[in-house]
Amino acid sequence: MIQLDVWLTHPDGSRTHAGELACTDADAHGRYHSAFRYTPGYLASASAFALDPAALPLSAQEFQTTQLSPPLLALEDALPDAWGRRLLVLRHGLQRGQQAEPILLRAMGGGSLGALGFALPGQPLQAYDGSADSVALTELADAAARLEAGEAIDASSRMLLAAGCSPGGARPKALVHDADGHWIAKFSSRRDDCDMVGLEAASLELARRAGLIVPRFKTARLGENRRALLVERFDRSAHGRRHMLSFRALLQASGDYVLGYADLIAALRRHSAAPEIDVPQLYRQMVFNALLGNTDDHLKNFWILHDDAGWRLSPAFDLLPDTARLIEHVLRFDLEPAAPKPAQLTALGRKWGISGAAAMCDAVRAALAEFAQVAADYGVPHTDIDRFATDLARRNQDL
Repeated sequence: MIQLDVWLTHPDGSRTHAGELACTDADAHGRYHSAFRYTPGYLASASAFALDPAALPLSAQEFQTTQLSPPLLALEDALPDAWGRRLLVLRHGLQRGQQAEPILLRAMGGGSLGALGFALPGQPLQAYDGSADSVALTELADAAARLEAGEAIDASSRMLLAAGCSPGGARPKALVHDADGHWIAKFSSRRDDCDMVGLEAASLELARRAGLIVPRFKTARLGENRRALLVERFDRSAHGRRHMLSFRALLQASGDYVLGYADLIAALRRHSAAPEIDVPQLYRQMVFNALLGNTDDHLKNFWILHDDAGWRLSPAFDLLPDTARLIEHVLRFDLEPAAPKPAQLTALGRKWGISGAAAMCDAVRAALAEFAQVAADYGVPHTDIDRFATDLARRNQDL
């Protein structure tokens, strides 16, 4: 049996013992049972809010499930995906039988992205900032390359284990800070067949020009031939943290390729504190994903954030053209995963009651018409520009 206290860090930096999680030991097949309940003190607090407004309403009931499946996906959100999970396992020396989600949450402690932290019962949350100073970016990138290649862990690799075990996604990354803020640093991978750093920077700039809300970002030179992309963390407030919830958790999704953008829009209309702003923003992001070719539009690439005003759509992130040549999108647009043409996207907006859908589509198309120049400004090689410009031209044709 694993028992953990669940702590919530508020935007002002204060912390609340919000809940209790109990999980049975995993059986030979890795299966276990879980139960979560809010603490009486949290339920009595005037500042209490549901950690998941759809699946974990404020109630004294005990929420039970297997694994950390619905309704407990809000807790699973605190864990990183492939890259960060690998580093977390290495950092704590966890053997294959010790890698169940509750054990990983215990190892993560107070170092996860978002506002949730985990501690043994009765013990205070050991909150810490595992980010590295940005002056160490080159060392972190070198360590990531060595780990990808299966080489031994040295001192710089241990620094990466501390700074890289929180971020999600499958690509090498780490948390860093400098005088200008706190960032997720994204590095090149040995599996890349194009300039992923430059392409993502260009995509974020194009999204900004298209009217999307995106985090601050910048590129950093690592020697002569490498760069890192630094994307500002939107889970941090001036003094504390913002609670984050993925749309995978909000929609209680059991897998990919099962839901569509209409489901996200319906959830925002139900839970956003400002749906009149967030719904058009999500629609604009859908149009951008379709016309850019961002086929990696899975549910953990869309989040809502909680603050004193309630739930709001997060900035758009993880924006890239179709670098994996997947063609099909993870989320359906209507009944088909293939991206609609601009006129069809406008029709979908009208169907879903999006005011100004045609103007938003035009703004996205105008921004994407600058792809070649913006990509060149961010140092993307001409061969990559030509490759993706062809796909963008096809996607942006009316017929």
